[in-house]
Amino acid sequence: MKAFLHPTSVVLVGVTRQTGIGAYNNLEMMRRYGYKGPIFVVHPSAEEILGHPCYASVAHVPQVPELAVVSVGRDRVLPVVQDCLQKGVRNLVIISQGFADADDRGRALQEELVRLCRQAGARVLGPNTMGLLNAFDGFSTAFIDIPRDPCPPPLTLVAQSGVLQVGIESFTGRLGKAIDIGNGCDVHFVDALSYCAEDPQTEVIVLHMEGMQNGRRFLEIAESVSAKKPIIVLKTGRSRAGAQAALSHTGSLVGEDGVFDAAFQRAGLLRVPNMVALKAVAKAFLHFRPMAGSNLGVLTATGACGIMTADACEDFGLQLAPFPEEARSLLENPKIPWHRLGNPVDLWPLGMVGGSFTEVMEKAATALVAREDVHAILAIFPRMASPLHANLHYADVLRRVQEKNVHQKPLACWVYGDGAAEETLLLDRIPGVACFASIDEAVMGLAATYRFDQRRQHAAINASVPRSTKAAVFQHSTISSAQGHEAWGHGPSKGLEERICAPHAVLLGDEALAWLRRFGIPTTLSTVAVHADEAVRWAVENGFPVVLKVLSPQWAHKSDAGGVQMDLTDAEAVRRAFEDLTGRFRAATPQGQLLGIQVQKQMSGWEMLLGIKRDPQFGPVVVVGMGGIYAEVFKDIQRALAPVSMEEARSMITSLRLYPLLHGVRGRPSADLESLTCAVVRLSELAWAHPEIQELDINPLFVDEQGCCAVDCRMVIG
Repeated sequence: MKAFLHPTSVVLVGVTRQTGIGAYNNLEMMRRYGYKGPIFVVHPSAEEILGHPCYASVAHVPQVPELAVVSVGRDRVLPVVQDCLQKGVRNLVIISQGFADADDRGRALQEELVRLCRQAGARVLGPNTMGLLNAFDGFSTAFIDIPRDPCPPPLTLVAQSGVLQVGIESFTGRLGKAIDIGNGCDVHFVDALSYCAEDPQTEVIVLHMEGMQNGRRFLEIAESVSAKKPIIVLKTGRSRAGAQAALSHTGSLVGEDGVFDAAFQRAGLLRVPNMVALKAVAKAFLHFRPMAGSNLGVLTATGACGIMTADACEDFGLQLAPFPEEARSLLENPKIPWHRLGNPVDLWPLGMVGGSFTEVMEKAATALVAREDVHAILAIFPRMASPLHANLHYADVLRRVQEKNVHQKPLACWVYGDGAAEETLLLDRIPGVACFASIDEAVMGLAATYRFDQRRQHAAINASVPRSTKAAVFQHSTISSAQGHEAWGHGPSKGLEERICAPHAVLLGDEALAWLRRFGIPTTLSTVAVHADEAVRWAVENGFPVVLKVLSPQWAHKSDAGGVQMDLTDAEAVRRAFEDLTGRFRAATPQGQLLGIQVQKQMSGWEMLLGIKRDPQFGPVVVVGMGGIYAEVFKDIQRALAPVSMEEARSMITSLRLYPLLHGVRGRPSADLESLTCAVVRLSELAWAHPEIQELDINPLFVDEQGCCAVDCRMVIG
């Protein structure tokens, strides 16, 4: 990537002879942006463009350029690339459009482009890309005149669209470097992150992502980088296509976007939902040191905005800091004994009575930054353009506050009024101070820095654990898991190298439950009967009540088809239910395959859903949530990439909306959450050990105060 962003020389192929307004001449833009290295221009008929001599082909260029930028029609790209490769060029940017993003012809051209470059040991960025931007070196491949930041910020953008370079003011506000991967036929997020990890000019990384290649490798690198540098992700394209194609509850609940959420959480990335959040979070990281805790001190000229801030804190995971009691005597005014000080600190009454709002604000801000239990300050104040309010200037006040802010705690501002824009420009220049477009954006940005600090501390703790200790912990976990198998009466796991097979791609009933037992997940007593007498005999021997279920690949969702009968308390009820279910199946699905009727001990407790969904990029995703027939209605689920640790499994369970009920309410005892946690971990082990499982449902898995037990399992095998 260094050759792409810091090229010592460049050859441009496809430069137009037109210049000036409407020409979109990338030679002209590169010169205007400030590139000082040699530029070679290839044009079949022009003698010179903008004073640069033109060469008929790349072969005629007098030296081997480090980078080629190609902007010709798609049908001319491959011949030009071949010329570049024969010349010895090993880094190419293909601006041209109409490749895999367009049609079958474009896909074939892109595949050949990749084949040629890999064969020659060359790297290619694009096609369909704006290319690169490096404000530090004055290098840009854009055909749009993008202004160069005179003091480039340490922010690098990796995007799948050039619009983020052109419209940078609307996305991250400022930009130091940018990589538009375009179609990503070769250079992709993995390459860009690897560069950013080692680049001293990059302290903040922003990713605009539409899709992903090599997902597990991306996670490996992203997890390492995010422990040192914040990675902000704007992921777009929340597709439901995966859910529509799913055969299981899990498949329909996970969805493509849910997998990305789980992946980003695993890697410690900071996902933002939209452009507004992206700009706010990027600004926070460019102006602030990360918050060392979650406590926010709030100074406001109006109580209404204090309430808005309290709401925003709850939304984004911060809390209001304790009021600095030592400042009470400094701020209280005996002329307004009705005024009550707290956090948020309502300053306007004190300023009105005392004669200077800015003086009161300075005292309060100084008191807040001095407190150890205050980790950031949000100041909310007016700025009016009228000469009658010329006393409301804040730059000098905040500079003095910052001189006493020895721990460099973030100082965020929201300025309102018709003079806010002018005041914002002044305040943004003060180190450690940043003005935001709203209260919510200010709190959102601060909260993101706090989450990054938590991530950094967590990574540091993990890094401090010796490798031998980690191995011992893993070994203990494995031994405990095996002991758990035996403790639950299922024996240690055997035959893990055996592949799971299903004649009709779907594994149901006792065969599916048997695989759960191999991995230590408890299951209910069960059998499959093909005659009513078998069902009755089993029920009598094992005790009532029992449940009967249709087993058929055609009735994957048997509850919806009326294929389940419960609360069967005697032999005659079992016989009637058996005949009813078989008759109902044959009437509704005359060509279907009835594997039998499953007979089970009826269980009770909270109904949970556990599942697996295999993602083509990130691999197996484990799901836990509310089960039963309404699982897809309430969609109370949490996801994580396998393998899942005990800590991650606990976090998944406690994050459910259902969790307070599982923990015990209204005199009902708490469910055995430890057994549920173990079941999630062991399900992730099953997913990791058997990549042939495409989807899996355990629905329901009953959990009560005595443990958990799976009663129904369906696997989709690929």
